[in-house]
Amino acid sequence: MRAAIAAHEAGAKTLLLAKGPCRASHTRMSGGRYNVVSGLNPGDSNDAFYRDTIESGAGINNHEMVRVLVEEAMDRALDLEEYGLMWDRTEAKKYYLSMTGGGSFVRTMGSMDEGIGITEVMLHRMHALGIPVRDFHMLVDVVKDDNGRVVGALTLDLARGVWKYISCAAVIIATGGTSQLYETSSGPSINTGDGVAIALRAGANLVDIEFMQFIPISFVYPPSIRGYTLLEPAHYGKRHLDPNAEAGHLLNNKGERFVLKHDPIRKEGSTRDVLARAIMIEILEGRGTPEGGVLMVPDPEVFEFFLKERPIYVKRLLENYGEPQARMQAPIQVMPSALYTLGGVRVDSWCRSSVPGLFAAGEVVGGVHGANRLGGSSMPDIQVFGRRAGITAADDARVMGGQSVRCLDKARARIYELESCMSKTDGVRPIDVKKRVQKLMWDHVGLVRSGPRLEETLRAFRELRSHVMPTIKVSNSSRVLNREWMEALELENMLDIGEAMAVTALERTETRGAHYRTDFPQRDENWTANLNVRREGRQLKIEKVPVVGLRTPAKERSLVMNASA
Repeated sequence: MRAAIAAHEAGAKTLLLAKGPCRASHTRMSGGRYNVVSGLNPGDSNDAFYRDTIESGAGINNHEMVRVLVEEAMDRALDLEEYGLMWDRTEAKKYYLSMTGGGSFVRTMGSMDEGIGITEVMLHRMHALGIPVRDFHMLVDVVKDDNGRVVGALTLDLARGVWKYISCAAVIIATGGTSQLYETSSGPSINTGDGVAIALRAGANLVDIEFMQFIPISFVYPPSIRGYTLLEPAHYGKRHLDPNAEAGHLLNNKGERFVLKHDPIRKEGSTRDVLARAIMIEILEGRGTPEGGVLMVPDPEVFEFFLKERPIYVKRLLENYGEPQARMQAPIQVMPSALYTLGGVRVDSWCRSSVPGLFAAGEVVGGVHGANRLGGSSMPDIQVFGRRAGITAADDARVMGGQSVRCLDKARARIYELESCMSKTDGVRPIDVKKRVQKLMWDHVGLVRSGPRLEETLRAFRELRSHVMPTIKVSNSSRVLNREWMEALELENMLDIGEAMAVTALERTETRGAHYRTDFPQRDENWTANLNVRREGRQLKIEKVPVVGLRTPAKERSLVMNASA
């Protein structure tokens, strides 16, 4: 939405496609927290925000993009306010600030209506500008001309069950992350990595795709809400308001405060990667609860603050765990959950990919957050780089003018491939394969990884691709709002990205940020570098490259390898 607004204001004829209802996004599900140097905390600065982001990302962030994020975040927060967003305030001209895990200063602003407010004001702004929106239009692929430039988008109108080819001079992919690759996920069901896979198939580079962020605490039960985020332990203690105070305490089934073994200084106020990994190790080693979590002991004194700032979460706790937990008077069962894809399409600071005419912004992009994201930094990322993507794509489209070429034959050939599952009389249901992929990713490419398990996953993926995918059958013959058909299309994307994650995780022989290898448990400064992945035919080509903007890069070790895709 932010990219569409910027592109329209830059003079481009703009169309927005949404896979589901345009309101059904990860932003809407978020808490609406927004890291920014607002000027209200005298101790904070752009340099401090920059350092926190780089340190959280374990040094492999795109440093240029981090600087852009830090310097433009406040202007974009004011844009949202102009669109009608109500930021939390303590008084008319003073924003209410709080903290998230990994931050060194109180700097996080919050939307009064959480992520719902951010989504709604952008949607209203789009309507005011007259930008057309097409709900239930799933982007399936981009189409390139003979010169390798994107000239069209192949989409499936899910509401009508018909294919549509949209001729255009530029495409901005902002399709979110890949959290649905995992068995336990806090993201929306439509986050199956479509945009990342589409960009990969189009020839774009991916970066840092081995890094997946898991929110440390989420609901353990009931199954209907398992994995839904409960934010961070800092919100359940006074550390949410004071960097020197305590967060909610995490205990295993022996009553041990186990996080002290992993980060004795920041304790439960540590970064998401450290906390999620610490919790998962306790569960895997048998020190969790019978339901498969650990216990978080909140501070009852922060209940009134929490209720004011996060009423939706109090409601969810009440409905699913009970009144004592909702009032922070009893321990709360928590577990990690797949949240945010840290890697993705590699772009420059103006959101250009390596494919002419293809741009990307938001969670679909890698580089900004490195090996781990600060809580509260996804919202400014979307606003800052969404705007930049819109401006650049509009300028690119203007230069192209009327040169866009229709490539219907290429689109038709792709449609023929994708229709085969609708005509089979026997085969495997998409949901059965999807569950196999999700379990493989959760068990082997999740919080705890090892070489043998990653190799086992790659073998399983090759088996699925060669022997199972050709047998996929959609049992529902209706073409209108056929979720099973959509899942069949999503499977190819999930396999493409799952394999890219597994092969790069296997290659990165160290532990860094959200990537934890039991066989390489220490950080290796020789790996202060990024892994680029691109597709050449059916092969994935992996290349180790220097970190963008790193002033004192570690001794570079050239690495180029091929991996079966």
